[in-house]
Amino acid sequence: MKRLTMIESIYNLLDFGVYVEIVQNAKKKRFQMALKIFLQHLFFGRGYKNLTPPQLETFLKNEDSQSIVIDLREKKSFKREHIPGAILHPFDDFLRYILVDGGYEDYKNQPIILVCDTGQKNRVAASVLIEEGFSKVVSLKRGMRRWHRWEKLKLSCQKKSRGGLYFCGVLG
Repeated sequence: MKRLTMIESIYNLLDFGVYVEIVQNAKKKRFQMALKIFLQHLFFGRGYKNLTPPQLETFLKNEDSQSIVIDLREKKSFKREHIPGAILHPFDDFLRYILVDGGYEDYKNQPIILVCDTGQKNRVAASVLIEEGFSKVVSLKRGMRRWHRWEKLKLSCQKKSRGGLYFCGVLG
């Protein structure tokens, strides 16, 4: 499992498309924030946990059934692939539900895991939840893009692991 986690992290570092997308979105919105604060929000979040897919998988196994996984993507993406047990609540509806309707009040002290395509929307939603007084908010780092890559990596390693020195499908 540690090897898989290490490989997944290396793949993630090499995914420059995510960094480019984040900077482009920031430019479009004329992001008026100091670089240091921007980087802190980008990499560490504020008041919530940012977990990688291997960390989230462990978290879900160790947590009791009181946690809730909320998928913030659109219906089409959700139908194609989602984390088992996740519920669909598109981003715009989710924000309205939290800010206007006062939704998910029963989960204020229980783990809420947020998921989207690239991790940007779930970081925004996580910040909103923290501001609204939720205490155990978790964001899937880099979203379903990274989760999908993690699942694919696990499957390929399971298929190719045989006797001998295999490092996840690559002869060592």
